Amino acid sequence: MVLVQTHIMERATDFALLADRLEQMASSMEKEKDEVTPGKLLQLAAKTREVELNIAFCGHFSAGKSTMINTLLGVNLLPSNPIPTSANVVKIRGGEKAARVYTHHNGVLTFDPDTEMEKLKQFAVDGDTVEWVEVSYPGTLLHEQASLLDTPGIDSTDAAHKIATESALHLADVVIYMMDYNHVQAEENFNFTKTLKDRGKPVYLVVNMIDKHIDFELDFDSYKESVEEAFATWNIVPDGIFYTSLAEPDHEENQYEAFRSMLTQLIDNREQLVSKTVRDAAEHLIEEHVLVLKRENAEKRQGLENELDGLHAADIDSHDGRQVTEALQAAEAAASELTGRVDQARKHMEKELGVLLDNARLTYYSTNEAAEQYLESRKPGFKMGLFFAGKKTEEERQRRLEALLADLREKTEGNLDFHFKELLSKFPEKFELRDDAYHTAVYATKIEMNADFLASRVKDGASTREYVMNYCSDLSNGIKAEYRRAGMGLIEQVVSMLKRKTEVEGAQLQERLRVLRELAQIHAQLQQLAKTEQAAGERLQAILREGA
Repeated sequence: MVLVQTHIMERATDFALLADRLEQMASSMEKEKDEVTPGKLLQLAAKTREVELNIAFCGHFSAGKSTMINTLLGVNLLPSNPIPTSANVVKIRGGEKAARVYTHHNGVLTFDPDTEMEKLKQFAVDGDTVEWVEVSYPGTLLHEQASLLDTPGIDSTDAAHKIATESALHLADVVIYMMDYNHVQAEENFNFTKTLKDRGKPVYLVVNMIDKHIDFELDFDSYKESVEEAFATWNIVPDGIFYTSLAEPDHEENQYEAFRSMLTQLIDNREQLVSKTVRDAAEHLIEEHVLVLKRENAEKRQGLENELDGLHAADIDSHDGRQVTEALQAAEAAASELTGRVDQARKHMEKELGVLLDNARLTYYSTNEAAEQYLESRKPGFKMGLFFAGKKTEEERQRRLEALLADLREKTEGNLDFHFKELLSKFPEKFELRDDAYHTAVYATKIEMNADFLASRVKDGASTREYVMNYCSDLSNGIKAEYRRAGMGLIEQVVSMLKRKTEVEGAQLQERLRVLRELAQIHAQLQQLAKTEQAAGERLQAILREGA
C-alpha cells in the first residue's frame, strides 16, 4: 500500500508579497552580520517569486538517484557517476535546452546537455570550484517552474558534499529519500529523514532495487511491514513509501508508475505546496539565524559563564539565575533590616520598660496611712508626751519614717523590682546576645529609698487627704523614675552589644551583597544576550507574518 499525504493550503498566496517579505528578512539579517542565512533567504525569495517547485532527491550514492531521475525524465541528463564538484548539486528543470555551471571563479559557464556533460566533469576535475549546476531540458514531466535537485549521497566522506546537501534543502519543497533495498535500516537514513520531518518537509521514501529481494527468505509484505515499523520506532511518519526496481520494470511489487504519478500530482499542485513549504523553510531559516547570533555571542557568553565560576555565594548555585535573584532580594532585605535594627531594638526595649513601669502599682492603703503619719510627724509643733518630749518626739518621727520606707520597699520589691530585673535580663536573648557581666549588672541594680528621698518629695501645704494621695503619687513616680534611669542605662548596654554584633554581620552581609550583585549583573548580561537573540527571531517572525 502506498502511503501518500496531500499538502493543500486553504487560501491563495500572494507570492510576490511573500517574496518581498523574505527579502526584507534577509536585509534585517544582514544588519546583524549573518553572512550565510540572508543568502539562503534571497534564494528562497527568488524561488517564491517564480512560484518554483523543487523536488530534491537525497540518499546514498548507491541508491540509484541519478538513474531514477534519468528514467523519470526519459533522457540521460545525469551521468551514472556524480559530477565531482565541491557542491555537487544538480538542478534539472523544464524549458529550453541548456546546461549552466555557476562557478566561484569563472562566472557562469554554458554547456550543451546532450554532448558536453563529460566536458563539464573534466572542467570540475581541473580544479575550478563549481557552486551549482542547472540543466534545462524540454519534453519531460517538468516545466520551467518545476525542478528536480540531485544532491550528493548523505554517506559521502567528503564534508563539502554533506554541506552542499544541507545547503540546498531550504529550497526543497519535497524530499524524495532513496534507499538501496539492502540498506534501508542504516542509522543515517533515520537521522536524516527525522531531521527533515522535524523541519516540516514533506518526505517520500523510495526503497529502490527491490529486485534484490528473495521471497523465500521473507515474503515482501513482511519486508514492507519491517520498513514501516523501523521508521515508526524513530517516530518518523513519511508522507509516502514507494518500492521500485529500474532493473526489472515488470517486477510485481514495482511501484515506479505510482511514484511517477505522485510526482506529477505534486507538480500539478505546485502553488499550494510551494505556499506552505516556503513558509516552513523561512521559519527554519529564522531558527538558523538565531543560531548564528548565538554562535556570535558564544565567546562572550562563555566569558560570562567563566565569571560565574569564579564567584561563590554560600547556599546557592551561582549559575542559577533564579537562585541568585532570590538570594539577592533576601540579602538586600536583611541589609535594610540590619540598618534599622539597633534603633528598632532600642525602641522596643524602651517601650517594654515603659509598659512595665506604667503598670507597676507601688502605693496602697497601707502606704497612704504610713505617708499620712510621716507627713504629720514633719509638721511644726509635732510633739509626743510631757516628759522627755524631745526624745520621744524624735523617736516617733524616726519610727514613722521607717514605717513608710518599709512599706515602699515591700511594694517596690514585689511589684516592680522583681519584674524589672526579669525583663531587663531577657533583653539580650531577644537579639541572640549573651553577656554574663550584663546579667550580673541587672541583678545588682538597687534603687535606694532613704530619708532624703522621702523628704525631697514633701511640699508645703495642708495635710489633707488629697495632699497625702498626691505625695504618695510623687513617691511612686520618683521610684519609677529611678528604675527608668537604671533601665535606660542597661538598655544602652544591650544597644552597644547589638551595635557590635550588627557591625560584624553588616560586614559579612556587605561582602555577600557584593558577590550577589556581581552575579546578578552577569546574569542580567546573559539574559540580555538571550533577549537580543529572541527579539531577532520575533522581529523576523513579524516580518514574515505582516511585513516590515
